[in-house]
Amino acid sequence: MKLDMPGRADMMPATPRTDGSLRQSLSRAREALKSYLDPRQVGYLILYVTNRCNFRCPFCFYIAEIDKGAKPDELTLDELRRVARRIGPLLQLSLTGGEPFLRKDLAGITAAFAEDAHVRYLTVPTNASLTEVMVRYLESVLPAFPETYFRIVFSIEAIGEAHDEIRAMPGSYAKIEDSFRALAPLRRRFANLVVDANSVYTARTEGTLLATLETLSRDFDFDNLSVTYARGEVRDPALLKVSQDAYMRINAFLEGLRRKKERRFLYPLWRGVRDASRQALIRTVFDDEFVSPCVAGRKLVILGETGEVYPCEILDRPMGNVRDADYDINVLLAREENRELRHWIVDTKCKCSFECALAANVVWNFRSYPGLLKAALGNIGRD
Repeated sequence: MKLDMPGRADMMPATPRTDGSLRQSLSRAREALKSYLDPRQVGYLILYVTNRCNFRCPFCFYIAEIDKGAKPDELTLDELRRVARRIGPLLQLSLTGGEPFLRKDLAGITAAFAEDAHVRYLTVPTNASLTEVMVRYLESVLPAFPETYFRIVFSIEAIGEAHDEIRAMPGSYAKIEDSFRALAPLRRRFANLVVDANSVYTARTEGTLLATLETLSRDFDFDNLSVTYARGEVRDPALLKVSQDAYMRINAFLEGLRRKKERRFLYPLWRGVRDASRQALIRTVFDDEFVSPCVAGRKLVILGETGEVYPCEILDRPMGNVRDADYDINVLLAREENRELRHWIVDTKCKCSFECALAANVVWNFRSYPGLLKAALGNIGRD
């Protein structure tokens, strides 16, 4: 049965801008342009706010860290404020974990980066089990930061009890339904919110994932559906042995979906980035092809929950700890050994299936722009 939620066409009209809000919008646009154009400025930060999680998914690449339990040296809100003040404008910030909504001061962390790093796009992936916490968070941050576009991503592996079994968490699919019913109406009140779903492609899901996506498309009103290719060191390595044919069928389905109109700034472009990066993954994983130089450690940076900085989630090459650099990531990146690491990434044609890095490579590689423009034009919603 379809979860009957208001469509995007039913959203309330935008509030007319005052001169002050227009100036703020122009200022934010300039900051976003700096984040995009300045080669010395980090544009995309993935911040692990915690390693704590209330699930133990066998396909999670971060499971070894999650199994350690809460880390006593997790970066505090005050420390993260100092990071935000020093990092400069961010085009994209992802708050991840663990389960991000287990972090009680997540709204405070969001405020720090929205105010001081002028984040344009902010993503929070979640298992969607903490419904009330999610609603309180969004009702706090959405009206406070109208120039920041928020994307909440539900992690969904199957339908009903099959999802519960894959996630090793009874009742988790019912929580997804509850959370969607609670969050979806917020899109009518706040134009800066999209609610998406993402599924992980593994040997366990490859035979059913297409049917799962068809059900999600039919029975929910998610703004976007996406698939993440399982990566890293998972508890069961057999889950990484997947079929190319099944992935290609899933890719064809995603590309053929009817595009819904959003009010997120430049939404066709960011959907185009998603589609172009999925094509890059196919060429990288299945054809063992080098697609483009990786910008990890330059435009894309990972900040762990205890302050360690990495170029990406796959390459286990720490670049230092922000606590040893007065919380300034730029100081770490400027170190000679990290300049050499960035050269090594480019010179060795380092490549992997990490979708965030692939997306960053699309955004910051001029040679990808013709394909990106074509993908963006195909993503214009017509609701």
